[in-house]
Amino acid sequence: MIDRQETLHFLDYWRIICARKEIVISVALLVILTGVIVTISLPKVYMASCVIEVKEETPDVPVFSPEMIRYNPLFLRTQFEIIQSRPVIEEVVRKLNLTDKLASACGYAFLPPDAALDRTVRLISGNLKVQQYRDTNLIEVQIYMSEPADSVQQVVADIANAVVDVYCDQMSRRSKDAVTRALSAVEEELNTLKKKVHTAEDRVEEIRKTYKITLITSYGDSAAGSLDKVSLAALENLRITARVALEDKKAKLGKIMSMSHDELSGSGHYVIGDPALNSLVGAKRESEVQLSALLRTLGPNHPDIERIQQGISELNVKIDEAIDGMKRGVRAEYEVEKAKLEILEDELEALKAEEIVSEGAGYREFNAAKEDLRHAKQIRDELAVRHWEEKIELRVPKTIVEIVEMALAPGIDDNVSPDIMLNIMLSIIVALGAGIGLAFFIEYLDTSVKTIEDVERYMNTLVLGVIPQRVKPFTGGGSDPSHAEAYRVLRANIQFSKELKGGKSLCVTSGSVGEGKSLTVLNYAFICAQLGDRSIIVDSDLHRPRQHKMLGYDNKVGLVNVLMGESTLEDSIIRTNIPNLDFLPSGKAASGTHGLLDTRRMKELLEVLKSNYDVVMCDAPPIIGVSDASLLAREADGVLLIIQHRKYPKVVSGRAKDIITNVGGNLIGVVLNNINISRDYSYYYQHYYYSYSQYSRSHGDEKKKGK
Repeated sequence: MIDRQETLHFLDYWRIICARKEIVISVALLVILTGVIVTISLPKVYMASCVIEVKEETPDVPVFSPEMIRYNPLFLRTQFEIIQSRPVIEEVVRKLNLTDKLASACGYAFLPPDAALDRTVRLISGNLKVQQYRDTNLIEVQIYMSEPADSVQQVVADIANAVVDVYCDQMSRRSKDAVTRALSAVEEELNTLKKKVHTAEDRVEEIRKTYKITLITSYGDSAAGSLDKVSLAALENLRITARVALEDKKAKLGKIMSMSHDELSGSGHYVIGDPALNSLVGAKRESEVQLSALLRTLGPNHPDIERIQQGISELNVKIDEAIDGMKRGVRAEYEVEKAKLEILEDELEALKAEEIVSEGAGYREFNAAKEDLRHAKQIRDELAVRHWEEKIELRVPKTIVEIVEMALAPGIDDNVSPDIMLNIMLSIIVALGAGIGLAFFIEYLDTSVKTIEDVERYMNTLVLGVIPQRVKPFTGGGSDPSHAEAYRVLRANIQFSKELKGGKSLCVTSGSVGEGKSLTVLNYAFICAQLGDRSIIVDSDLHRPRQHKMLGYDNKVGLVNVLMGESTLEDSIIRTNIPNLDFLPSGKAASGTHGLLDTRRMKELLEVLKSNYDVVMCDAPPIIGVSDASLLAREADGVLLIIQHRKYPKVVSGRAKDIITNVGGNLIGVVLNNINISRDYSYYYQHYYYSYSQYSRSHGDEKKKGK
């Protein structure tokens, strides 16, 4: 037999779908119906959105020198978290009295007030979505709600607008509170400096009266005496500058030392201007934002969470080291300025020492007090200017958040969910996928014979005939004339079969019951008789005889009676009303007569029949489990195995073939029965084409040999 290697084709998949179309259609309709019902039953969800522009805090109108704005990559991410934070949402809930509105609509009105408030906050938080427009400072605040059903359109718009309003108010309050606290601290320091100036003025006046010093100018230049006024003035200016720098370093050192560790890590880099600390603090904030975002979707033991937490710990260590270094640096700067001032004062004192005798101790003490007064006034004036600048800027409006687009209440038909058309389309796609997937899964589980290739690959046997579904006995009325072509093809393939070698007797059997062997025997014999072959049907299925029922004859006398010697062969054969077709019934089988086929008389009977008929068709019982079929398979010239399409596993047919081979039967081929032409039409007609070509080649070779 020719071994044809087959490749998987698109039509193979299409054949499976057609073969299981009932499953595909049923599952598809069920899924589509379920999708439609679920879509219709889902509550309508409405969405309202408000667009805002978020900017870093700067005055709307620059009053004094404009400050340089530094880009902060974490600013917008931080605002995302603030907008969605619990303080904002909780204030929105209280402002709109949402607990009373949603508790009854969502079914948790039975909870105590605190629990109901917490439930409402979590409900709003879960339905709030914040997103940024790419490459802009615009943020869109969206709120999705389906309850309360009677006023949900207005509720979503009110919530979206309220979230933005509360966020703006909290940002403004937070900024003003911070500036107010800072101004209070500056004002306290300014009052201290004013007291220091008053004390210095009193001391100057006291020294002047004590030593009776007459001042010619407000700066007391006439008291300089014989000192080198140019050198002394220049050195004095340097000393004053150094004194101011020292006080600045001292104030900065005091401020740094008075701040806590958290304050230094949060704002120390602004005081000192340390870029390294600024970079570390920025990296820590970015890592904390990433950690907050990941904790919403990942567990605390996730590798990414642990990696970010470890990074934050390392950044904390580095920030601590940077803060310690910053303190040491500020202290070192203070020590340098102090040493510088001491050097200047030493040089100034050296210059003054040359004239101290002429000037006297009074002038020296007076000048020192005068310098202290001058220095105190300078610091007081600078701090007072800064204080007034900050107070003025506090009164200037600062727009941190600007509303670009207010939220509007959506229309009754503007719900965002469920999308009926989208859900139906998805239901159709899922339905087809589920139906086709189930069909292929069932096809995978189905190990029955489905194609001609299954028989030829698994059993290594040629398929001689393919019989369609709904075939009726040709001896009665109502049969489809087109079905006869399948039996004519079967006759041609058997007639030119190399395995049969001109034999006349055929044993027709199957692997199990109900595979259509009796009908195949009847119709095949009918076609042979119709084509001029003298044919006889021998109903050798003594267990379940059926031929007499299909032909409409009595079964009182038959094969059993002939083998037992109770009747002659001539008396038992029935001449049917069909030309060239005779019939030998099974006869009534008494108890203990099933072993009659295993006799020499059965062999002799077959020889007599072959001498009188061109075709002897033996309707044998199934080969598996019944010994009679094995005996007939051994005695007949050829065995024809009937396999019903998509009924029994391939292992049953394989086992039947092995039994036939083991008992010495001549298996000439297989008839694939009960094919659904509408599903497996490609295999059906492919078999016809293949059989017709084989018949033509064999018939042509026979004619050439005859010549």
